[in-house]
Amino acid sequence: MKRGIPTWVKPSFWGVIFGALAWWAILAWQFGWVSGGVAAQRADEEAQRAVVAYATPACVARFERQPDAPAAWQKLKGTNSWKQDDAVRDGGWVGLPDQKLDPNLADAIAGACAPKILALTEIGGTKLTTAN
Repeated sequence: MKRGIPTWVKPSFWGVIFGALAWWAILAWQFGWVSGGVAAQRADEEAQRAVVAYATPACVARFERQPDAPAAWQKLKGTNSWKQDDAVRDGGWVGLPDQKLDPNLADAIAGACAPKILALTEIGGTKLTTAN
């Protein structure tokens, strides 16, 4: 008499495995279910987007309040496009003077702020032109 695993176990086992994989795929594809790590990463990215959206107008306002804003605008306008973010960050307009920002967040704010500053057409009653 031969003892062993019944013949129906192997197909049942594979049915459970494939069914679980199919269910997981449906949940992920249709309902957006993700792992905890992916959810945390997406939450961090969304939080950073919200902070950048909130901080960008303040960055532009700090730029406009400086005494020589029209001259600074001309200088920024003349800066190479790939260095404009650095100029905004180095100008101190990204955050408050004593504020310590995460470098990635500061880069994101500077990247959003530079085009907004360059889109200004007037600062304190002074019309801005692209002519140097």
